[in-house]
Amino acid sequence: MQMRHLSFKFPSVTGLVSLGLVLNLFLMRPAALGESYTSMGIALSVPLTGLHVLHNMKRTRYSNAVIRWDVATLLGLLGLYWLYICPISIVFERSQLDWMFKEFIATMVVALAYGAFLIDEEANRTFFRTLCTVVAVLGLSSVVTVALSTLLGGKESLFLFTVDVKGYTEVTLHQQTTTGAVYFPFSMLYGDFVSGSVKLDRYCGFFREAGTYQAVACFCLAYEAFTRRSKIIMFGLAGGTICAFSSLGITLLVMTMGTIALFSGGRVRAWRVVLTAVMIGLAYPVSMYTPYIGLEDKAVTHGSSLSDREDSIRRGLDEVRRNPFGNGLYSSLATNDGICLIAELGMMGLFGFGCQVLLLSGLRLGPGMNWKKVAACTPLLITALISQPIAGAPMMYVIGMVFVPRMIPRKAREPRKIAGFRGFRESVNLFAPSAAAHQPVESPMPSPPVVNTPDALIT
Repeated sequence: MQMRHLSFKFPSVTGLVSLGLVLNLFLMRPAALGESYTSMGIALSVPLTGLHVLHNMKRTRYSNAVIRWDVATLLGLLGLYWLYICPISIVFERSQLDWMFKEFIATMVVALAYGAFLIDEEANRTFFRTLCTVVAVLGLSSVVTVALSTLLGGKESLFLFTVDVKGYTEVTLHQQTTTGAVYFPFSMLYGDFVSGSVKLDRYCGFFREAGTYQAVACFCLAYEAFTRRSKIIMFGLAGGTICAFSSLGITLLVMTMGTIALFSGGRVRAWRVVLTAVMIGLAYPVSMYTPYIGLEDKAVTHGSSLSDREDSIRRGLDEVRRNPFGNGLYSSLATNDGICLIAELGMMGLFGFGCQVLLLSGLRLGPGMNWKKVAACTPLLITALISQPIAGAPMMYVIGMVFVPRMIPRKAREPRKIAGFRGFRESVNLFAPSAAAHQPVESPMPSPPVVNTPDALIT
């Protein structure tokens, strides 16, 4: 009788480092622990990237012109942003300079460390697949918790422990109802949404706000649909977005499904355009008339949530009219100032606002131009513009380095040696446009083609 031998493949170093860097993101803004552990996240990002670089020093690493241009463009835009923000913050003497310099250090160190890792093609793909998996698992957990709570008549028996979320936990007496309460299997509560006799438990996937989780989940949903297409992962991402019970989240989910329909095929066909137009057209009625969490019902039951943003946006627009250059980062500390990117206009000015929009949008001119990436990043941009203070958060800059590939061809070509580069191979990147040449990450960047808010404090 022949026995079958089970084989276990140990994860690669790249896979382990990717997991470590993904989990490390949850120690920084806009994750729930970002207010308390940002400095730890910064400190860990450097040795984790260093481990990957050291392990691959004698190995062939693959990159391509698109990734190198993309990372270089993001770092360049980030550098321009800070070259503009630092002088105006000092000159106008209205900023909290200690907060500003701490955010400067945090964003630059994280962007450089993660950029050194994500410029590697395999590392980029592994990292963002791992991110999608982690965010989807948290979404699936939320779905399970909601289902069990419905069956049991309440979530109280599912309570596990409470995570200390700075700014929320200390002002709540009952630890099982505060932001940071964790329920079986691993769902973090954001809060309760009460509308009349209906009470909805909102889960935020270990982000500081439920609205932030839905933005990242919609980004991951688009990336997953354009690459691996795992049904269970996409279900977890969509389910987690719904369980956040966010007005904007439901709208962005519908819009994301529309853009997925448009860009999923190799060609843009007429029926895809029509389907996308229908899905995007549904965004307005969905946002307005979804029961309980739609804006029409929300204006009655939670009107302050809308009026706070409206007032903050109005103040930001008034300030930028008076001074288009901006008054400097953290120059206004009134209640809810900086609640979203438009509300920060008066602080960062028109130029700083434009830099942040480009950084969040995924729009990269030149070799890095990729409409699939723009579509995937759109939920992040919309959320930042009108809803959540995620612009400037280290995690957003890391996500901005994503390489969204083309669909994988059925047959792969064999890799070819690159003349003049002994020991390296040309990366036959099955995902990038064929016009983009692929070279090892050690090549110069860019290179010619081959022939043949206070939330940012570091505490």
